[in-house]
Amino acid sequence: MRLNRFYCFAASGGILAVIGAIFALFWGDILDAIIIKEKSITPTSKGFKLWKRPPFQLTWEITFFNWTNADAFLENKATKPSFSEVGPYIFSESSEKVDVRFNPKNSTISFRKRSYFTPVTDNRTAAAQPDDIVTSINMVALSAANRARFWGYAAQRAISFALFTYRQGIFVTRTASELLFEGYPEPMIDRAQEILNFIGEDIPFEGRFSWFHTINASKKAYGVFNMDSGKDDSSQYGLIRAWNYKTKADFADGDCGKFRGFTGDIFPTKIRKDRPLGIFTPEMCRMVSFEFEREEDVYGVVGYRFVGSERTVDNGSLYAENQCNFGGEFMPSGMINITECRLGAPFYMSFPHFYLADPFYRDQMEGMKPNRERHQFFFTIEPTTGVVLNASIRFQVNVLLQQYSAIALYQDAPRSYIPVFWFTRSFQMPEEDVLKLKGLLNVSQLGYIGGFVAVGVGLLIGLLSLGLSCIFKSPPDARGKAERTTVQANGDARGDYQAVQNGNQNKERIKL
Repeated sequence: MRLNRFYCFAASGGILAVIGAIFALFWGDILDAIIIKEKSITPTSKGFKLWKRPPFQLTWEITFFNWTNADAFLENKATKPSFSEVGPYIFSESSEKVDVRFNPKNSTISFRKRSYFTPVTDNRTAAAQPDDIVTSINMVALSAANRARFWGYAAQRAISFALFTYRQGIFVTRTASELLFEGYPEPMIDRAQEILNFIGEDIPFEGRFSWFHTINASKKAYGVFNMDSGKDDSSQYGLIRAWNYKTKADFADGDCGKFRGFTGDIFPTKIRKDRPLGIFTPEMCRMVSFEFEREEDVYGVVGYRFVGSERTVDNGSLYAENQCNFGGEFMPSGMINITECRLGAPFYMSFPHFYLADPFYRDQMEGMKPNRERHQFFFTIEPTTGVVLNASIRFQVNVLLQQYSAIALYQDAPRSYIPVFWFTRSFQMPEEDVLKLKGLLNVSQLGYIGGFVAVGVGLLIGLLSLGLSCIFKSPPDARGKAERTTVQANGDARGDYQAVQNGNQNKERIKL
């Protein structure tokens, strides 16, 4: 009976060890399933509410380039344009998703994005005031001239006359607040709108110009997104499937022009170091990729830091897969042509101060001082959950100034890339939220620890039980004797006895 008990304990230990091994081996998948369920975007899920109206705000820092020798450069008295920084001007951005529609047939979500900007008072902006005077390129005139070059000679002369009539110049001098959100009246915009309406096009300005007033509180500024919900494949969570009802750009051929990449605010679980991450940017109408740089500690949580590299702002001169970024004009690496994305305005995107760009661009002007700490684009993601811990999105807006033979204002214009402003769009998860995430990750480690502990305890119970069964096991002779005694006892309840002869037995009985 004792041996049977030992064998039962050994079997129980073995079962416990097997269960622990299975739990330890598959705990990663179990944990991933739990996280995916928490992050899922469905009409009633917690993840949907957080995604639709994020509880955190982003910080924008916008720095203008003041063109200090505009007159001298345009009159050929200076060989290079010279620029100095003005700013930064800081704003907080809160956003929401609107016009959300779930598409169960293909497991996607369609939506628009609306952002609200609020000025932020900061010690760093003590010297940056809204009434600071900034000299910059006249984007209204330059955009009209650049678009008119495809309209034929007669249309170009009409634009040339309009520019003269409205006394347009190559550059403008305005206050920072006017250039940012306030805007300044521009009659030329109404004239351009009439011309564009005639040919069936539109511009998002209403008689005044600024760089950001058209995106503030507008749900049309970023276009219509179609995003994978990750329901069928969790690795596709947050990937762009279409933008403005198209899957690729009209101006690009091949895979380069496909709308793809993550939205940038949500990422799937199980982020890997060996795979670059792509983010779709509606401002550039394309995806830009980022590569793993190093692991980074953020309040005790280890994240993967992905950074912008030469590949991010390459235009095909270094990497063939980026050939659609040159926009028909071959340039040195470091700047992306987004003219077709910005209503025909000659826009070019780079990292601030042409960081990681070919020296060709910096050599054309004065005032560029690239710095890795100030100008690197990066974001840090916790790899298990796909949560963004911090990020600094940094880009610079440049325009191309060049001659247009049929437009008088630009007939003698020197060819040059003109930097307009650069911005940082940053996010830092609050420390208390990071610590909550750290606690969740620590608890998740208990799954692995518990599995291995169960394996150890199960093996220990099994081995001890088998060992004890051997120790208390009876010797073979003693076992045989015990078996014979038991058999005899079972055959006669009186036990052992000696046989007596019948004769003697009778005699003894007579005597008695």
